Amino acid sequence: MKKLLLVFAHPDDESFSCAGTVAKYVKAGWRADLIVATRGEAGESGPYKATGERLGDIRQKEVEKAGEILGISSITFLGYTDGTLVNEHDGELEDKIFQYMQKEIPDCIITFDTTGISNHPDHIKICYATTYAFQKYAAWISDQLSTHPEYTEDQDPKLYYTCMPATVTKHLIEKKVIPAESFGFPWRGTPDKFITTVIDIKKFSAVKKKALLSHLSQRADTSRDLSYAKNPSFFQEHFILRMHGVTEVFMGKTDSIASKL
Repeated sequence: MKKLLLVFAHPDDESFSCAGTVAKYVKAGWRADLIVATRGEAGESGPYKATGERLGDIRQKEVEKAGEILGISSITFLGYTDGTLVNEHDGELEDKIFQYMQKEIPDCIITFDTTGISNHPDHIKICYATTYAFQKYAAWISDQLSTHPEYTEDQDPKLYYTCMPATVTKHLIEKKVIPAESFGFPWRGTPDKFITTVIDIKKFSAVKKKALLSHLSQRADTSRDLSYAKNPSFFQEHFILRMHGVTEVFMGKTDSIASKL
């Protein structure tokens, strides 16, 4: 059984960014696990009017419900405080993610791209921390496998960045689904030329919507996404294959866009 590991900063990140892909691969027989760095204590509270630990408890329950909907086998909370990841000592967060990878041996890891999609500092931090952890993991797993007589490079783990293409970003801004500015910077998206992988999730859009609805505290954001019937994020999810084993992956003029992880 192949293993898919999701590494995100907050409850709800998994549902907004790649829920359809997760549901699709779980149905295909993969195991999916989720690491969440914080419990979202500093986020919106929706109808609950809660803050701090109480909001964290609520959002933990929400992501656990979303996980059940998507077929996620386990959720690990790293215990960091929402909004503080950028202040953590270099290496601490990275080591926790690396140790998890060493223990569980995932085949495929998904995290945010370097924009964090929405410019959220926690999202950006989790991207770089996961990338560093993956580089250590890929080198370690290569040492473990390289002496095996049946080893091939196809067995090397892959690191994917979930992202929002610039063309989709522009469209959603025009339709007022997302704001033109987020966390003090323009919401630009990822240049389309960097997209390596586009997953068709049309058959799983209902599952994605159900997972999003489980995050009731975040209904201000989920309502905007769900209110636009032609929202591209319910038809396709986009990724950048960042690394395959220890090899850096970059899109060039002759590369083609893959339809699977």
